Amino acid sequence: MPQDTHYDVIIIGSGAGRCQFRYSAIDTTAKSRGLNYMPQDTHYEVIIIGSGAGGGTLAYHLAPSGKRILLLERGDYVPREKDNWEPRAVNVEGKYQTKEEWRDKEGKPLHPHTNYYVGGNTKFYGAALFRLRKEDYGEIKHHGGTSPAWPISYDVMEPYYTKAEHLYQIHGERGVDPTEPPASAPYLYPPVSHEPRIQQLSDDFTHLGLRPFHTPLGVMLDEKNMHNSRCIRCNTCDGFPCLVYAKSDAHVV
Repeated sequence: MPQDTHYDVIIIGSGAGRCQFRYSAIDTTAKSRGLNYMPQDTHYEVIIIGSGAGGGTLAYHLAPSGKRILLLERGDYVPREKDNWEPRAVNVEGKYQTKEEWRDKEGKPLHPHTNYYVGGNTKFYGAALFRLRKEDYGEIKHHGGTSPAWPISYDVMEPYYTKAEHLYQIHGERGVDPTEPPASAPYLYPPVSHEPRIQQLSDDFTHLGLRPFHTPLGVMLDEKNMHNSRCIRCNTCDGFPCLVYAKSDAHVV
């Protein structure tokens, strides 16, 4: 990092790595000038560490502000290749997982099963995007202790949940999840239809008096016009990178 570069604000985003590792520096201002390197004498008003769900979303929000923003990410882009959808490569061989070891509380090595790429772990998530429940922001007593209350309430966060749901193109339906907290706006996209066996289970549960509902999913799917839909409803979503960039992850959106 240049020694004479100045920052006004430093923000640690989701997916941020440890400072002893090298990071890729993404300077959007330099790119707009056709530069492939970081200028040696640069003033940044905001630096965001990590391009995952937190850092990537924040960078998207701040980009139109006109501020000079530096986004730091320890990983590269996920390579687009056939192995993106190959279960053996992804799950058995762990091709895209970090090879580093962490230590548990007893000092024994463990594999973290995490990924360091642009977009963070959202490149590999199953696109299920729930809001925290309203009660989650208050003090909650558990068997093993008490979870303290947040310094802010759900009502403060609610408008930002709505913005995030629209940004990540979440498909869902209000009023069907019995635990859903209050929302100021509907989902912009309809729920993703069930596969036949899941639909049968949903019907059976409903017949028993239960209230099954569709999981809110961040995918770029148009079931009314599948010919032009980016999402093709593949069988490899959760845990896999999306080869056709149809998953609403922090890189693609």
